[in-house]
Amino acid sequence: MNKSHFFTVGRSLCATALLLILVAGSGQIRATEPPIRLQSLHELSPPAPSTRLPTIKAWKLAQNTKVLFVENHTLPIIDVQISFAAGSNQDGDTPGLAAMVLNLFSEGSSFRDANALAKGFDQLGVSLGNGINPEQSFFTLRSLSAPHIREAAMQLFTEMLAQPGFTVEGQRRVKNELLTKLKINHEVPYILARELIYSELYPGQPHARSEYGTPEGLERVDDARLKAFHRRAYTAANAQIEIVGDLTLEQAQFLSRTLANALPVGPALPAPQARLAPSTSGKTLHIEDKATHTLLMLAQNALPNQHPDGVAIRAGHYIFSQILNAELREAHSVTYGVLSQIPHAQGLTPWIINLNTPSRYSQSALAHIKTLFAQYLEDGPSEAELDDIKQYLLRALPQLTASNLDIRNELSIISRFNLPLTFEYKNQQIQALTREQIKAAMNRHFTAEGWVSVTVGPSVDQLPLPKVMEPDALMEQSCMPAIS
Repeated sequence: MNKSHFFTVGRSLCATALLLILVAGSGQIRATEPPIRLQSLHELSPPAPSTRLPTIKAWKLAQNTKVLFVENHTLPIIDVQISFAAGSNQDGDTPGLAAMVLNLFSEGSSFRDANALAKGFDQLGVSLGNGINPEQSFFTLRSLSAPHIREAAMQLFTEMLAQPGFTVEGQRRVKNELLTKLKINHEVPYILARELIYSELYPGQPHARSEYGTPEGLERVDDARLKAFHRRAYTAANAQIEIVGDLTLEQAQFLSRTLANALPVGPALPAPQARLAPSTSGKTLHIEDKATHTLLMLAQNALPNQHPDGVAIRAGHYIFSQILNAELREAHSVTYGVLSQIPHAQGLTPWIINLNTPSRYSQSALAHIKTLFAQYLEDGPSEAELDDIKQYLLRALPQLTASNLDIRNELSIISRFNLPLTFEYKNQQIQALTREQIKAAMNRHFTAEGWVSVTVGPSVDQLPLPKVMEPDALMEQSCMPAIS
């Protein structure tokens, strides 16, 4: 939040000047040597790393369940993820139904109560996880690969998913937990701003409400609806499975078959009817909050992953986030960082930008973001900015497969969006983009006036953004001798 990086540059330049003086003093010794030609930055750019990425194996089970597998014997561990098209957009007229079913799995099975189930996993050293978004519910398992542990862990995991208990006590507890979560969320500035933005972008649609439903919807959820949702949404045909780790192909195939065979029988759920997001002319909303800073959040409707322009706008938003960080964090020092994201989705999804800033600069920061975006639409990214992201992605490619969890996360995206079975595909698409393609895509789907903006913070007198201190002036000051 300060200008210390400019002082560092100044000190470095001063040190360089002293070094040149020392070199000049020894010039007689090297006078007969030919001068060394300086290389350009492009010549010094490191070559793209040569990385051998893991091989992805894929198969479909008799129930039409898609399975992806990467064999990795580095550690004696397996990671499993199973996802169902059972997100909150399947709630219908009972918002919170999908979230209740998701959370009830950990409340016990038909054979064990919640404590016995949790104790069984703990004794095996198993790590479990779950989550929900508008389109999916998912479960993860990490276990040692030793057969006696792996088989016992998968037996418990399968029992939990295929034969949930749905006890009266469990339903009461989960419902109360979700109601409490909704209440707490209404005190979190980020969640308040996001929900307000979603309600403006997608009025009357499932996206406009929390994945955890509404208090009214949760009160309408009953035992019959829970069991019916499980029977129709948690079928093998409605699932995708990813497996990574210390297994052979034959062992992974057996594991996936055993899991799928235990799940309810039924067809895959049809995706909810796609509805176009209404066009927005842009507006700015404010939520008063007693805080020492202000949260800024801006959003426009974006594109699903599989859209022909999906890759271009994702590259475009990343480049623009770099511009915002250079301006607001580095140059004006009014934030610790600007975050930008377009959530993965097969349907509606927004582009969201958010940052925290001192309240006195909130309006000038907001105006500056909009001005920068208008210029970005007009000019598009520069060649240097596009090259930066391409070089970064090339260097970061090995990180996609650095661990079992990284591999598992990538496999879930590849499977969900029916991408080619290679970890390089997304990178190759971005490497092929031109600045003209990104500029055209950004202008096709976004407008300078289309931002829905929300500020959460106190109402205070506003100031213009701090002026940018010139690096030359800082260098001059930093080179002056200290006054004794």
